[in-house]
Amino acid sequence: MHVEFPTRFNIRTRMLLLCLGVAAPLLAIGSFSLWKEYRTLKQEAQRATTFQAAISVRTLGQWTKAQLSTVRAIASIHAVQQMNLETSKKVIATALQAQPFWTEVTLFNATGEPVLSTTAVPATKKISVQLASFPFYNKVTKAKGPTVSGYEHAPISGKAAILVGAPVLANGELQGVLVAAIDPKAVLNLFLGLGENNGNIVAVVDDTKRVVARTLQNDYWEGKDFSHAKSVTAASKATRGNFEAVGIADPTARAYAFDRVPETGWLVVVGVPTDAIYGAAHDWLFIMTCLAGCAIGISVGLAFLVTSHFTSTIHVLVREALAIGRGDLTKRVHVPAKDELGLLARAFNQMATQLEVGQDQKAMIEKLSESIRQSLDINEILNTTVRELGQALSASRCCLALLDTKDTADISDDELVFNHVWWDEKFGGAALQNKIIRITKDSVMQMIIEQGSILSLDVLDDRGPTPLFENSKDSPDDWRSIKSLIACPITTKNGALGLILVHQCDSLRVWSDHELELVEAVTRHVTLAMEHARLYNRTKTMAEQELLINHIVRSVRSSLDLDTILNTVTQELGKALGADRIQIAQPRSEGPLVVTHEFHLPHMTDIKGLNMYSDSIDFHPNIGLNRILPGNNTLLGINLDEIMEASSPEDEWGSPSPSGTTLREAPIAVINNVFEDSRTLPFKDFLDTVSSQSMIAAPLLHENRLVGLLMVHQCETSRTWNSSEVQLVAAIADQVAIAITHAHLFAQVKHQAITDGLTGLYNHIYFKNRLSEEIRLAKRKSTSCSLLMIDLDKLKMINDKFGHPVGDAAIRQIGAILKTLLRSGDTAARYGGEEFAIILPETTLLEAALIADRLCSQIRNTPVPGLGRITTSIGVASYPKHALEMAELIENADKALYVAKNSGRDQVRLYESEPTAVDLGEGVVFTPPPPPTPSVAPSLPIITPVVNRETETDNKLNKINKIRN
Repeated sequence: MHVEFPTRFNIRTRMLLLCLGVAAPLLAIGSFSLWKEYRTLKQEAQRATTFQAAISVRTLGQWTKAQLSTVRAIASIHAVQQMNLETSKKVIATALQAQPFWTEVTLFNATGEPVLSTTAVPATKKISVQLASFPFYNKVTKAKGPTVSGYEHAPISGKAAILVGAPVLANGELQGVLVAAIDPKAVLNLFLGLGENNGNIVAVVDDTKRVVARTLQNDYWEGKDFSHAKSVTAASKATRGNFEAVGIADPTARAYAFDRVPETGWLVVVGVPTDAIYGAAHDWLFIMTCLAGCAIGISVGLAFLVTSHFTSTIHVLVREALAIGRGDLTKRVHVPAKDELGLLARAFNQMATQLEVGQDQKAMIEKLSESIRQSLDINEILNTTVRELGQALSASRCCLALLDTKDTADISDDELVFNHVWWDEKFGGAALQNKIIRITKDSVMQMIIEQGSILSLDVLDDRGPTPLFENSKDSPDDWRSIKSLIACPITTKNGALGLILVHQCDSLRVWSDHELELVEAVTRHVTLAMEHARLYNRTKTMAEQELLINHIVRSVRSSLDLDTILNTVTQELGKALGADRIQIAQPRSEGPLVVTHEFHLPHMTDIKGLNMYSDSIDFHPNIGLNRILPGNNTLLGINLDEIMEASSPEDEWGSPSPSGTTLREAPIAVINNVFEDSRTLPFKDFLDTVSSQSMIAAPLLHENRLVGLLMVHQCETSRTWNSSEVQLVAAIADQVAIAITHAHLFAQVKHQAITDGLTGLYNHIYFKNRLSEEIRLAKRKSTSCSLLMIDLDKLKMINDKFGHPVGDAAIRQIGAILKTLLRSGDTAARYGGEEFAIILPETTLLEAALIADRLCSQIRNTPVPGLGRITTSIGVASYPKHALEMAELIENADKALYVAKNSGRDQVRLYESEPTAVDLGEGVVFTPPPPPTPSVAPSLPIITPVVNRETETDNKLNKINKIRN
C-alpha cells in the first residue's frame, strides 16, 4: 500500500500557527487574579462563619450549663430530697418565677410516678404520664446527674419543651427525679441579634436531628425533622466545618458553618448570605470567566483549522498502527516527506517488522512451552527444543549439551555430552561425529559456563582451529566447519547444567539482537523444563523410597518374626537400590558383627555367618558393642565412642538405657571405592570375600546401643552413591534398628511370661502347655513320657524359723540343681510354692525313677548357705503306663508325691496301679509296699517306694543314659 501526502508545511510551522492562535493570555492572567481574590474572600467568609458558629456554640453551652446547674440546685434542697411536697411546691413556684422560660416543673418519686407538678401557666389539659412513655426519666436515672433532652414535650402539659432533669438523692439513695420543661423559644431568645432583616440564619438541631430553634421561620421549622439538610449531612461526617449552598427554606445562597455543643451534642448552624460577603466580585468573576471561555473557544477553532492537515496525517498513521496491532503485520506506511511525519512513518514500519519477528518467536516459544507442559520426558522436550530453535533461526545446526562433572569437584575432567542435535543440510548442517567434548581450563566453552551469559561469535576463520578450544589438537574436525555461532549456558542457582549452541556453517552471519533474545528465552524455558524434570524424578524417587519404607514399617508392625522382617528388608532394599548384595550383621557369640541376613544376586555365593573381623576376639553378645577392639573403637570410620558415649557396659544387651535418652542421627559410612578408602583396611578379608567394590554401611542404633550394621554392596563395578540413596539407607536403618529391638524385647517379654522370677524355671502355665504337647508327641511316636512332682520338705518351718529370704534361697538352689542335672530336652518348672514338676520326654518309668533318686540325693547333699541341708519328696508317674491324659498324669504323680511326704519325706515314690516288684539291676529294686492303712491313704492306689537310695552310684546313671540314647 502506498499513500501520498503533500509536504508544504512541516510540523514546526504548524505548531507555530497553533501558538499564534491562542490569543488571550492576558485575559487568562486577569481571570486568574480575580479568581485568587475570590478565593481570599471565600476564606474570609469561612473564617467569619466559623467564628460566629463557635460564639453561638459557646453561648448555647453556657445557657445549657446554667439550666443544668439550676435544676441540680433545686434537686439538692433538703425539702426536695426528703420529698416534702408542701415545701417543695413553694421552692418550685419560686423557681418558675425566677426562670421566665420554664413552663412547668414536675417531681417524680423513685418509682417514676409524678408526685408534684407546678406550671407557670395553668394547663388546659393534663396528660397522664406513664413511665414507659417517658424515657427521659430513665435517661436521668441512668446518667446519675443533671441531664438535658432534645426537642421533647412537657410531661404534664404536653407542650413543646426542652426537658432538664436531675436526680433527687438523699444519703446516696435515689428518692426521685426533678424535671423542668423549658420553652424552646428560650434558645431562640439567645440569638435575637440575628434575624430576618440581614438574612443571617442560626439554626439549632438536637441529637435526634429535629429543629430546636431557627432564627428564620422558627414557627414553621420548630420541631421539624432536619435530617435532609446539607448541614446535618455534613455534620454526620465531621464535628465542625463550613460550606456554601442554597438554603433549604429560601433560594438565597449562603456561606454556612456548623459546630456541635459539647454538653448536649446539639448542632449549631450559622448561615451568612454570600452577596453580603463577596459584594460585586462574584459578578465580575462570572463576566471574566465568560470572556475567557470565548477567547479559548476562538483559539481552539484557529488551532483546529491550522492543524487539520496534520491531524488527518496522524489518523492515517494510527489506522495503519491499529492494523498492525490487530495482527496484520504486512501493513507498511510509505511517506516520501523527510520531515517528522516521514520519520514517524519509518518508525512504524520498523516496529511492524520487529513485531512480525517477535510474533514468530512467540509462537515458537508457546509451542515449546506446550511441549513442556504436555510431557515429562526430558529427552523429548530437549529434542523438540533444538528442532524448533534451529528452524526458527534458519541455522545449520542446533545442539544442546549436558554437562558431565563426573561427580567430582575437579573441573579438569568435565565434559559436554551432545545427545540432542538437530541439523539442516540445506544450510550446510551435518550430524556431529564427536558428541563428547572435554572442557579445558582456558577454553571459550569453560569461560561461557563460568560467566553464565550468552555469547555470539559472528566470524570464525575456517582455516584455523575454532576458538571454542584451547588449541588446534583439541578441535574436532566436524567443529571446523562452523563459521558463526551462538552459545548460551543453561544455569541454575546450583550451577551450570549444560549449553545450547546454534551453528551457521554455510556462510558468515551476524546475529541480531532479537535472535540472541530468542535463544536466551528458549534457554530459560529449557532450564525450567530441566528443573521440573529433575524435581519430578526426585519426587518419584522419594515416593518410591517412601513406599519402600512404608512397606518395611508394615512388615515391622505386622510380624514379630525377626528373620521374616530382616529378609524382607534386605530383599526390598536390594531391589530399590539395584545393589548386588545387601547384608545385616548382628552381634553373635561368634563375633561382634556376624552376617545374619543377606540378599544377593542369584549367581553370588551366600556368606551368612561370616564374621566381619578376621582376628579372634573374646566377645560375648550380652556385653554389647561398647568395645570391639581395645583402643580402636571405630567401624568403617564411624566413631562408636561418640555414638555410644551415653551407654552403660553393665546394661543388658538390647535393653533401654536408664536415662531413656535418644541418640542423635548416627553417621553413615559411604565408600565409593573400597580399594582406595583407608577405612576399609581393617575389614579387607571380609570385603574380599564379599567382592565389594563400593558400599554403604549404616549402624543400627537404639538407645545409644549398636544392635547391628546394615551394609549395601556393589560388587560388579564401583559405584558413586548419591545423597537420596544414602538417605534411604539411613531411613531404613532406623526402622531395622527398631525391628531388631522390638524382636529382642518381645523375646524377653515372652521369656518372662513363661518363666518363674525366683528360680528361672518355667512357670505353671508353660508347664501344662508343654506337658500337653509332649503327651501328643508321645502318642504320635508311641513312646513314653514321664513326670516328676517334687516338693521341698518343711518349707513352712524354714520360713518361720529362718525367714522367707532363706526359704527363697532354698527354692532357688533346687531350681539351680534341676537346671544342672537335667537333659536339654527335659523341662523343669516351678509348679507352685515349694512344688516343682519335671517333664521327661521319651523316658520310661525306670529311667525316671533313677533320675528322681539322683535329684533327691543331690538336693540332700548340697547345703543351703545359712540353712544347711534340705530334703525333697518326689512322686513319679509315666505315660502311658499310669495315665493317658495330661490331667490324669499330673494327678497320679501328685498322689505318689503325697505318699512320699506321708511316708517320712526325703524319698521317691512311684505310682503303681498294682503291687509289683521291679529289678533295675546293680542292687536297685523297687518293691511294692503293703496296702496302706485307711488312716494314711485310704483312697490312694498302691505306691512303690525306692530302696537302696544311699548306695546309688554314677554307674546307674550311665546305664540309664545308655538306655535313653
